[in-house]
Amino acid sequence: MIMTMISGLVLLAVANIALLTTPSSATTFEGYDGCKVYDISHPIRNGTAASDSNTGAVDVIRESYGRFTITGTLNMSTQLGTHVNSPSYFSKFLNFGRNVDSLDFKTLIGPVLIIQTPTNTDITAKVLRSLQIPEGTKRVIFKTSNTDNCLMNRQAYTSNYTGLTKGGANWLVKNTDVEFVGIDYMSIATKDDVYSVYKILLKRHLFKNIIPVENLKLDGIEPGPYIVYCLPLRLIAEAAPARCILLNTTCPLPTEW
Repeated sequence: MIMTMISGLVLLAVANIALLTTPSSATTFEGYDGCKVYDISHPIRNGTAASDSNTGAVDVIRESYGRFTITGTLNMSTQLGTHVNSPSYFSKFLNFGRNVDSLDFKTLIGPVLIIQTPTNTDITAKVLRSLQIPEGTKRVIFKTSNTDNCLMNRQAYTSNYTGLTKGGANWLVKNTDVEFVGIDYMSIATKDDVYSVYKILLKRHLFKNIIPVENLKLDGIEPGPYIVYCLPLRLIAEAAPARCILLNTTCPLPTEW
């Protein structure tokens, strides 16, 4: 009996490891008239990859069992899993407390361009020039080698990921109309340029910020135009977990957006 229970626990542990390390495409839902919806959010659970952690997030969800119901408690970073950052992430003082709850829905909802970046290459000014982002594009999501290398399916954090460099951030601000930038790992910025990149993106430029959306699940998502809906929890905080979805361009969108 004891050996059977131990064997069962071992199998369960192996299954959980497999779930975290095996890549799977973004969940797809079929709508009407050819409309397809893609869930590009990572699930949040114990073991979800977390910044500077070798084991993933611990005790994220704790459940208390009552007589008839279960009550769950969350204990997690505001930046665990798929999340949206706000200007106050860089500095509450400089941005007058512009927390995630104050972000404009028109920034987080609308047409978006999914762009495949060169393999195992950071997103520099040179790379951005080569990508030829169309004039007037307000939202971009970079699909990088982070997806190909299944980084978010590993529990252990790695600093060897693809991100936006300081030069790339400056180029994005000065040469595009982008207001929303997404990426497929924990940080939009390269490890060496974290402070500089967030400062450039989140500092006011002619009354505009570029809002980073991080940890997007882009497995199976083809580059091209989509519609994005990315809604963070209404936390009075610098960031918040978000449920982000893509719709193909046959889906309806309010014309004023």
